[in-house]
Amino acid sequence: MNRIVAVWLALAGLTGWWSLMAVGAGESAFLPGLLAVVALGCALDAGVRERVMAGTLWAFSGSGLRLVVIVLGAAFLWQLVGVELALLMAGDVLAYIEVVTAVSLMAARTRLAPVKAALVVRMRQAVAILRTWPAVLARSARAARPVRRRPPPADDGDGALPDWALA
Repeated sequence: MNRIVAVWLALAGLTGWWSLMAVGAGESAFLPGLLAVVALGCALDAGVRERVMAGTLWAFSGSGLRLVVIVLGAAFLWQLVGVELALLMAGDVLAYIEVVTAVSLMAARTRLAPVKAALVVRMRQAVAILRTWPAVLARSARAARPVRRRPPPADDGDGALPDWALA
């Protein structure tokens, strides 16, 4: 028995134990049982092992994984179709708009967090640069200028209209 067969036998034992624990807990043991049978088949036959490893590598390669993510995303979006159609057919457009607005605001908040973090970092860098700016540090305080006092306007006693002679 080589190391690869020992690893597959250990994996078959672990998944078999998992299926026994699932049956004891009253749950479904289909997935752990299936994994135990596949692992036992891989431990016993090299051809089965090669087919399982080729399928696993294809599933977790870029194209296979991308396909799975797209299908799952479409399934998640399809769950919302019933709610959207129910709100739309009920004629309660305001509730529909509220739901769409709430979802949009939640999405905007998650998109805003990295932008806000980047802005805080840039502002801190700008403040650090301004604090160490040589022109600011080297500038001395200017001397205060004396206040010039203007002479008061001449008062001729006639009041507000100096050009007019009123009788």
